[in-house]
Amino acid sequence: MGSEQAIRGSRPQALPRASQKFPEGRTCKHAGCTTRLSVYNRRDNCWAHAEMKVPRLRGRKPAPGAA
Repeated sequence: MGSEQAIRGSRPQALPRASQKFPEGRTCKHAGCTTRLSVYNRRDNCWAHAEMKVPRLRGRKPAPGAA
């Protein structure tokens, strides 16, 4: 208990930006689907009717016109 140590702190930083919200009560735009979308879902469709996207895992995008 004979040694003294200084306590160091850091300056306060800004809070992270709030998540973007969308209007409440939105439903999937697919005909006949009544799924309510989350206020954090930016898309117009639910997951069941969303467009399928295939991620690029490796390689380069082909040059325009080269197929």
